[in-house]
Amino acid sequence: MRLLDRLYQYLEHQNISAYAFEHACDLSNGYLGKQKKGKGTMGSEVLLKIQACFPELNIHWLLTGKGRMLRQSLPYLAEGDPEMEVVQLLQERISLLEKSLKDKNELIHLLKKKRPDKNRSALSI
Repeated sequence: MRLLDRLYQYLEHQNISAYAFEHACDLSNGYLGKQKKGKGTMGSEVLLKIQACFPELNIHWLLTGKGRMLRQSLPYLAEGDPEMEVVQLLQERISLLEKSLKDKNELIHLLKKKRPDKNRSALSI
């Protein structure tokens, strides 16, 4: 999935039209449509405008697709604090570990279904 696809996913999630987004970020009318048709890329100036207008959007997710779409604000940390970066990295690590745990639990469930039940085989004797 491309950056622009993730941006449209965010807009849909927040119920924001492309026009309202462009207007809020002081982008030209039809900017997103032109980017989508031309399969263009967004420069750092546009990304900085997006970050300023929509601080809840996780720019790392927008760029890479990793982590969560929305940032989780922590009231005791100010934006730009080095601790904030550590907290965000830890939150992303927790998310990855939760996904790994879910995958492993699904695998255990599948293996249990595949393995013959000892109680069932004893009953059939």
